Amino acid sequence: MKNGDIIELKIEKIVYSGAGLGFCDGLAVFVKKTAPEDVVQARVMKLKKSYAEARLIEVITPSKHRAKPICPLQNACGSCNLQFIDYDFLIEQKEQMLIEAFRDNLAKEKFLPFEKSPKTENFRKKAQYPIGETKNSKRILAGYYKEQTHEITNIKFCPIQPPAFDKLINFIRENWEFGAWCKYNKNGLLRQVVARANSKNEIMLTLVLKCETLPKKIDLSKFQEKLQKEFPEIVSFYLNFNPTEGNRILGEKFELIYGEKTLTETLEYKNNKKEYKIGAESFFQTNPACAARIFSYIKEHTEGDKTILDAYGGVGAIGIWVSDESKKIALVEENKDAVQMAKENFKINNIKNYEVYEGDAKVQLNNFYIKKKTFDCAIIDPPRKGSDKGALEILTKITDKIIYMSCNPETLARDVKILEEKGFECESVKGFDMFPWTHHIEAVAIIRKKK
Repeated sequence: MKNGDIIELKIEKIVYSGAGLGFCDGLAVFVKKTAPEDVVQARVMKLKKSYAEARLIEVITPSKHRAKPICPLQNACGSCNLQFIDYDFLIEQKEQMLIEAFRDNLAKEKFLPFEKSPKTENFRKKAQYPIGETKNSKRILAGYYKEQTHEITNIKFCPIQPPAFDKLINFIRENWEFGAWCKYNKNGLLRQVVARANSKNEIMLTLVLKCETLPKKIDLSKFQEKLQKEFPEIVSFYLNFNPTEGNRILGEKFELIYGEKTLTETLEYKNNKKEYKIGAESFFQTNPACAARIFSYIKEHTEGDKTILDAYGGVGAIGIWVSDESKKIALVEENKDAVQMAKENFKINNIKNYEVYEGDAKVQLNNFYIKKKTFDCAIIDPPRKGSDKGALEILTKITDKIIYMSCNPETLARDVKILEEKGFECESVKGFDMFPWTHHIEAVAIIRKKK
């Protein structure tokens, strides 16, 4: 086998990258856009000693697990990369991906049934649209990048988001007169559109501009007037200024054009109801209905715990949800804006038994250790890269129970192993489909100190 060869193989399973895995002459071959039990023809693009990557040419015999995508642009858009697979079967594949991330370091019986998303359409309440324009006509493009490219798929309908987003982005295409900053127009202004909706279908809109401040020659009054008339559901409209050349979406400076400073989201599930104020720069789960189920699962495992640590706590989403029966919630978060938002969220939910600590998780956990402050339970929800090893080691000295929520099975497995080396044991891992139609997985591990 060599690069450029055309091979035929049968796909056995989906791996965590979202690619299908098959074998040719005993060598593992990864082929994207394939389903288990597909027989495919593919061209070898990258050949290594232990594996190869190939590009799909043709599905010779389609799998019985294939299904009609709910989106006509599924093949062109890089977002829902597994929408062509039957949903129930995809859940089975995700469950297997989660198990395999632990590489036999955890007994299979410790993996609990994988929970589906409550909704597989109109579930995603936040959208970030890169903006571009056509080379000659200067027509505005808005959508998502094609997979592994910076080429925008101009999307006019997306079934996983609120219908109002489709209408809104089409309005921007037709009414924005100040150009898009892109490779064809370095003088263009608009680079991203960020929209978030809540359970009441109210919208917070942020336009990200390629400048440090709005140029005096730019008059947005006509655009704003049309926007307010067309979209009364927009309760908050911001400009964000990002003059950098990189891929970072948001800049540091925001300007509220009209409306409220924050959007209020309500989560409700199993007799628990909480409200959260979310800022334009806040992180909050994009699938709120699924998030409420995850938070409820976590709460079930904090019953009887009087002191709870919520590390990497953000705007207080989990800490507030589990606060009802605890004596004290201590939230740790390094982002200054998130800390302020968390304090507001505790207040609007009439929660008084909380403390909020601003700072790096490792530093703050060490402060707790120095002061001999301990907790009945620690909940951690770190970013995709996982937790700092030093922070985990300190955590083992201030609590006997850790509930670890993760959006990356690989780093979750790595960190569980670190904790087990410090005398803890992983009791269970449960997956949740926070991100339907993709290979992404949310998981919660329950970890206790060995007796």
